Amino acid sequence: MPTTSLLRRLGVFARHRYWQIFAVTAVLVVASVYLTSRLRFDTDVLNLLPKNDPVIDIFLETLDSFGSIDYLPVAVRLPERAMLDPYETFVDELAMELKELEEIESVEYHLGDTESLLEEFYPKAVLFLDEDGRARLAEKLSDEGIRKRVQEMRRLLGTPQGQTLKELMLVDPFGLVELFLDRVQGSRGALSVDWSSGYYLSQDHRMLLILAKPVRPPADVDFDELLVAAVEERIAAVQSRWPEMVGVDPEAPAELAADLPPPPEVALGGGYLTALDDARFIRRDAIVGGLTSLAGVLLLFLFAFRRLGPLLFAVAPLACGLILTFGFSELTLGKLSSATSMTAALLIGLGIDFVIVSYGRYVEERRRGGDLASSLAAMAGSSGRAVVVGGLTTAATFYAFLVTDFTGLRQMGFLTGTGILLCMLSVLFLLPALLAWRDDRHRRKSSAPNLYMHSFGLQPLMRACVRSPRVVVAIGVATTAAAAWLAAGLGFEESMQAMRPEGNRGIQVTKEVGERFGSGFDYMMLVLHGDTPEEVLALAAEAAEGAKELVDEGVLNGYGGVGSLIPPPARQAAVLDWLDRKRGDALDIDRIAETFRAEAAAQGLRSDPFEPGIALLGSGLSHSEPIGIRDFADSAQGQALLDRFVQRRGDRPEDGWVSLVYLYPPENLWRREPPPPAVALADELGPQATLTGTAVINERVRSRVRPDAWLAGILGLLAVGVLLYFDFRSLRYTLLSLLPLTVGICWMLGIMALLGIDLNFMNIFVTTMIIGIGVDYGLHMVHRFREGSSPSEVETGMTETGNAIVVAALSTVCGFGSLVFSHYPGLRSVGFVAVLGAISTALVAVTLLPAVLTWVKRRSA
Repeated sequence: MPTTSLLRRLGVFARHRYWQIFAVTAVLVVASVYLTSRLRFDTDVLNLLPKNDPVIDIFLETLDSFGSIDYLPVAVRLPERAMLDPYETFVDELAMELKELEEIESVEYHLGDTESLLEEFYPKAVLFLDEDGRARLAEKLSDEGIRKRVQEMRRLLGTPQGQTLKELMLVDPFGLVELFLDRVQGSRGALSVDWSSGYYLSQDHRMLLILAKPVRPPADVDFDELLVAAVEERIAAVQSRWPEMVGVDPEAPAELAADLPPPPEVALGGGYLTALDDARFIRRDAIVGGLTSLAGVLLLFLFAFRRLGPLLFAVAPLACGLILTFGFSELTLGKLSSATSMTAALLIGLGIDFVIVSYGRYVEERRRGGDLASSLAAMAGSSGRAVVVGGLTTAATFYAFLVTDFTGLRQMGFLTGTGILLCMLSVLFLLPALLAWRDDRHRRKSSAPNLYMHSFGLQPLMRACVRSPRVVVAIGVATTAAAAWLAAGLGFEESMQAMRPEGNRGIQVTKEVGERFGSGFDYMMLVLHGDTPEEVLALAAEAAEGAKELVDEGVLNGYGGVGSLIPPPARQAAVLDWLDRKRGDALDIDRIAETFRAEAAAQGLRSDPFEPGIALLGSGLSHSEPIGIRDFADSAQGQALLDRFVQRRGDRPEDGWVSLVYLYPPENLWRREPPPPAVALADELGPQATLTGTAVINERVRSRVRPDAWLAGILGLLAVGVLLYFDFRSLRYTLLSLLPLTVGICWMLGIMALLGIDLNFMNIFVTTMIIGIGVDYGLHMVHRFREGSSPSEVETGMTETGNAIVVAALSTVCGFGSLVFSHYPGLRSVGFVAVLGAISTALVAVTLLPAVLTWVKRRSA
């Protein structure tokens, strides 16, 4: 055949021109090493999602326009029943240090931030009040209400926390902040804190929290490294001052220092630590996975061939293929992600098959007495053709991932499929060149190589399968039926959270913060569109009313929107009318001020420090016009807050406006899908409203991953079938070559069900990978079966090829087995399933397939 003749000529060329092959290989490897050194790591899982999907696109567009509200939570753990004063001092100093970092945009940790906001927004606060709030305001500003408030302030100033609350009292002497405190809480995700402390203190007094807002999103891992290093440096600096904070001289005797309150433990969490640890895991998995796979394969190679020399034949082509692959990935992809980080392990596990089958055939020919030239020709021509077809079929199964919309899977399929072809070419050129070079060295030393290939004790079993095909076929049918029955009960793990890596500090600390404060940092967003600012504000007010009902029902923990800055127009109109009617009596600022001054004097308080607060109240009660977006344009802080909730869609007036209402679900709930009541709320608001967020994305991914998995598997199988038919030119042998694949996958699924290993969003695609593995085994066995001209030749040939298949399967187990040690549970499940698939398909190829081939040949005869 033309292909076989070309491959034989390649073997002859390698025999005489191996130094040229080595030189070209060296140049390509050096260039690829340089390119590989420029590879970057991408930990942003958003980059792995499908493109041009309306549900995902609106999520990405929203994050791009409004930015994330990702914080770097700095958790300060407190000892049980500890006095708070020194730890609050520690938080004060740490917060001041963090504010000086250029990587930090803002820091929130106590109500002092609220005071600065009150000075700006206090005059507008009255416009937020509903009917009940207005009644409570009138009651607080009555003579009796003012008297009670002054008495309460006098009492609070005598308590330990009085000094902390003093500044707030100066701004809000009438205690009106509690009328809209829920809006302050809502803007921070409904954290459950002990507000009386003045700090973000958990209700159980076991944690103080600092929320640092970095200047860049967590997807930038280089920035994350700088950020975390800078923050940890400041934490260490503040911790070194702990003795001073508790009033002890740093040079005091050690026994005195032993009586100090224990220094606080400080932990970082949130998306920045999560992304940073994910990047660390990806690097570790890529390096350790590749090295352990290579070590396992080499040890197996050493055991199978019982010589150190053949290790070179395994290492050199594989290493060359891997280096070329990663150099190619820098040219085409430019980065590695969690999806492509397992490429090295896959290529080692799959590429070693080419080496073992080819070298096994070479060993067989030399042991029969063939010289170097004829053995290389047989290896390159006979097994080489199977290697080429096997490489094409395996690559085709991975290229089938190109039809999926998931970017991560497309990248993995493209890179692995191309890597398979590069490994195949490395074996075809480099292996015969190495063998020729080795043989020439032995000839100069007047010695002959000792060639051997271990059968792992399976030769008697394989011979028995050939000699008793009916019994083996009957056992195979019964085993397959049992496996199919077990596979029917196989479960599917739908939780995306179960795919997260274990030991990630960001996830662990965020979970701890959520447990302490009753809320985490997950959120959803109602995206609202309108043609005018008034339209979008009215829609945001309607959405906020619906969100409030969900909070009352326990579906949400909190919500936040532009309504916390700009009251709904209808409410503002009602408040303005009420102010106009009440300014002469209940809301007379002159009466209120005189009453407050008199009561303060009666309680022994000077009224002068409270005058700015009285003036702020007077400004609020004098409102005669509604406020809107334009009222925030002159304040940088106000505009920054407004931009978080409402923005113009483009530069032209006809582009319209968009507003967000943030919805905060309870911690660890609604991760797989959005709450149905929240979905219903978006539907009620009409086509101008869209619900988005990570829960929505998770649901969307689940709905698309299964069809894509089936499509990739079917296309991969069709591509393999077409390639096999063009190779054999026979439908019978094409179907027989697929027998290890189809039966092996059935056995694999049955064993998974028996061991309790569920399918998930990652290992479901292993079925497509197993197509490439199982087809190669069947392909090699059928090719060798067709070479035999007599029963003895058929039995001997299939037994020898079976030995190579067993070694190849074990090497695949070593290659994929490294995934079992991955930090990612999803990748670990991929490793387990791939190992089961390789063993199952190989077992079918060396037992059931020879029996079926023998049985079919006897029936035909």
